[in-house]
Amino acid sequence: MTRPLLAALLSIAIVPFLAQSALASKRPRAIAVRATGPLTLDGVLDEPDWERAPPIGPFRLILVREGEAPSESTDVHVLFSDTHIWFGIRCLNEHAGRVRASLAPRDHILDDDHVAVHLDTYLDRHRAYIFGVNPHGVQLDGILDGGDPDFGWDASWDAETKVDDHGWTAEMAIPLRALRFPEGADAWGLWIRRQITKNDEVCAWPLYRVAVAGDIMLQAGDLEGLTGLHGGGGFVAQPYAASTRAAARSFDAPGAAWTSDDHQDVGLDVRYGVTSTLTANVTLNPDYSQVEADALQIDVNQRFPLDYPEKRPFFLEGAETFSTHYQLVYTRRIADPAYGGKVIGRVGRFRVGAIAVRDDGGGSLEGIGAGSSSAKLSGAGVFTIGRLAYDLGENQKLGLLVTDHVTTDPRVATPAGLARPSSHNAVISVETRLRLAKSLFLHCQIARSVSRLDTLLSLGRGRPVGHLADLASTWTFEWNDGTRRLRAGQDYIGSRFRADAGFFERVDARDDGYEATVTFRPENRWIRSIAPTSSGDDIRDTRGALLDRHVSGAVLWGLQGQTALETRITHVREVWLGTPYDRWRTIAAASNSLWRPLAFGLDATFEDGIFYGATDSASFLGWQETWHASATARPSPRLTSELSATRSRFLRARGGALVYDLWLLGAKTTYQFDRRLFVRVYPQYDTDTEHLDADALMGYVVHPGSVLYAGVNGGFDRVDDRRRATRRSVFLKASYAFQG
Repeated sequence: MTRPLLAALLSIAIVPFLAQSALASKRPRAIAVRATGPLTLDGVLDEPDWERAPPIGPFRLILVREGEAPSESTDVHVLFSDTHIWFGIRCLNEHAGRVRASLAPRDHILDDDHVAVHLDTYLDRHRAYIFGVNPHGVQLDGILDGGDPDFGWDASWDAETKVDDHGWTAEMAIPLRALRFPEGADAWGLWIRRQITKNDEVCAWPLYRVAVAGDIMLQAGDLEGLTGLHGGGGFVAQPYAASTRAAARSFDAPGAAWTSDDHQDVGLDVRYGVTSTLTANVTLNPDYSQVEADALQIDVNQRFPLDYPEKRPFFLEGAETFSTHYQLVYTRRIADPAYGGKVIGRVGRFRVGAIAVRDDGGGSLEGIGAGSSSAKLSGAGVFTIGRLAYDLGENQKLGLLVTDHVTTDPRVATPAGLARPSSHNAVISVETRLRLAKSLFLHCQIARSVSRLDTLLSLGRGRPVGHLADLASTWTFEWNDGTRRLRAGQDYIGSRFRADAGFFERVDARDDGYEATVTFRPENRWIRSIAPTSSGDDIRDTRGALLDRHVSGAVLWGLQGQTALETRITHVREVWLGTPYDRWRTIAAASNSLWRPLAFGLDATFEDGIFYGATDSASFLGWQETWHASATARPSPRLTSELSATRSRFLRARGGALVYDLWLLGAKTTYQFDRRLFVRVYPQYDTDTEHLDADALMGYVVHPGSVLYAGVNGGFDRVDDRRRATRRSVFLKASYAFQG
């Protein structure tokens, strides 16, 4: 048994007996009242029931002048019925004309004045639904699951707002079928956050103290009085139809004629609330198409593979259920699904999830671990994923994850009586997160993979193999008391570890690392926080040979006016093709989002960079500069333009001969006619390939799942010193969610 595996097993076996629960202090309480009459969703709190619901408060400032009263007051009332939970919110504003908000796309209101409600329906003090709205009624929803919020989750709910001479009012009506919660529970966790942009203030109920360690929902209040709630049984049938006409031409041969291809699709997704805590999805010929292109990434002189974010709704919903330290579930691998099913939810204190999808293949095999290849695509097969996690309370858990991928490509001809060539990959993982003391956590994970390949694979160690099996394990101790944060641990990934459904930068590596941060919050008009940070990693292969060593020092500044600064210096010793390279890296970054017409971010990296050649003689240490600038311009409440520019420049030496100099440029501009109808144009240009990609999209979104899209796309390349169209397409897509 390997030493990393033994250490992890001992930790999992012994530490549960040492774990202890934090003493729960008396939490602030809010009361929800059952509505006795009909409620009209109009942004006006004029029904008698709103007078019966006691106001929630007081709100207190967080971050700046923590604990003090904000400049503007906020009142929140909660009502519920057999079908909905309602929030009535009154946001006073001394200068109503200075309310800052826009008719932005859904979820894009974090820089606006807005209010966000966080509902911990299981009262586990960890996971919460987020529902937010700005003064124009633009909605925001997502999932908070211990880390940063995930706004990829969308629910079907309603909100209306009114702006008047004294501020603005919002009514939010959330269907109970949009939530999962245990039957019989009469209390949920509740945390409410309001942002007042013009005064650079964020306030909340109850008060959230930044210096207190742990998840946000550990400091949430209790929403009581929710009697007689019943969930489950909600039924949604979502058919769709899509039609695409695509054309392309190549200038390799004379004539350069266009070749066209028409493609039509219809399909159906059915979602059913099995219980109030468990939801099942079945999908036939699912709609997994993207209506917007991925943002360009630099893929020149990259040592590790690139991963891209998931945008398809079927995989986004409940994605946090399958998240672990190792990225064992990377659903972009599932490239062309034919049909599938999914179950997500809870049974008692168990969080459960299962996905089974028939994939027609074509997914990248880059980043799967052993046998990773940028030149190969997956064949047709079936992905199966299972998840079970037990909630120990106080942000502690035990978890099990299983993935399975079987590939049998029917397109491969075989002699009669013989099976078609196939491959099989299975991964089983066990992990735990335990609270050893008030501010001390331990996280451990062990994963084992077993693979059978249909072709022999060379791993650079002797003769080729057709069978792989190996381990990955990690353990991390983390101390976080809100002011001081220390993390130390080890990652171990064996050379024959492979995860067809996951994503790994590399295998055959052991990483011993640490990170230490101390945050100071001075009583200063301009400075909110100063956080000096030190980190280091020593990465070796499984035989002990050095791969990389990083030692870094940084200072992070949080300034008044929603401004952040970072400076970082890192020394790196990196081994490439057997040759060690010593190099320095300097990073400077700044961002500001207070001035509403233009928010910006800028970061620059200067370093001794390695040119990763195919051979040692073709590799060398040069000088690399990488610049990235982004800006969000809002010249009017309806118009938003997101601009980005990335430049990567490599020289043989500082001031030496140029190896390459490339730019990635993008400008995503959206005009919102109202909350439902928008037009978006998104050109992107890559100077390395000299390719221009231009998208135009019109969308009408009634609710998530009830949409109409029409779009055109064009690709342009330089041919014989002229810019020529090489690709074009037009598509129409419609879906409607029938709810019962």
